[in-house]
Amino acid sequence: MPPDLGAYYPQDYYPVPSSLSELEAASENERFKLDLITSFIQKGKLLEVGPAFGNFAYLAKRSGFDVEVIEMDSRCCEFLHTVAGIATIQSTDAAQAVQDKEPYDVIALWHVIEHLPNFQQTLDALASKVREGGILIMAAPNPEAWQFRILGRYWTHVDAPRHVVLIPVELLLARMRKFGFAAVFMTMTDRGGIGWNEFGWQYSLSNFAKSRSIKNVLFLVGTVLTRIMVPFEVNDHAGCAYTLIFRKEH
Repeated sequence: MPPDLGAYYPQDYYPVPSSLSELEAASENERFKLDLITSFIQKGKLLEVGPAFGNFAYLAKRSGFDVEVIEMDSRCCEFLHTVAGIATIQSTDAAQAVQDKEPYDVIALWHVIEHLPNFQQTLDALASKVREGGILIMAAPNPEAWQFRILGRYWTHVDAPRHVVLIPVELLLARMRKFGFAAVFMTMTDRGGIGWNEFGWQYSLSNFAKSRSIKNVLFLVGTVLTRIMVPFEVNDHAGCAYTLIFRKEH
């Protein structure tokens, strides 16, 4: 693992919107996440770790949640605070950032945990900050994906060194049980999961080429292959990404 992971997150890794109206337009693509959460909890304190420029956080705030975020990128933090009007903590250590916080009703990590060198300590700290009856939701790449079995190290969701760990579902289920959580929902076929399947085929194949024209052809092949592979990727937990919701029972 590189000693300075921050060097692998260039400024264009986070395409910060130019205005609130641009954020509003882009945020609609994240509505499926809010719909999923509100099927369990409709209001309360919500913490998102790693929101980037805040699509989901903004939707949650507009729906009535009391939203707070933890983000490491300074440009995103500035935008979240001054433009989106969201309470923002700039930190690379979520475990330390929540140390003195009151419990939350919802904690969300959308494709964040795989970026954390200390994911177990972070998960433990966040689990302790969910109130009884509250939920913790995570989405992450699935190391049991069909694509990973076929493509191996060429799978684009490996994304090393930004992704420092790929976590099996069973490991998360076992760890969360230790903290009194029960898994109440799991999917690999929500809008996000299906989108990551397509992304995986498109970019994994196009990355084999250096010529832009060949890349474009392989990208289209990946789009077609996505449709062919649907029966395999929607069964047997073989999709590229999972979403898990845990409820704190005690």
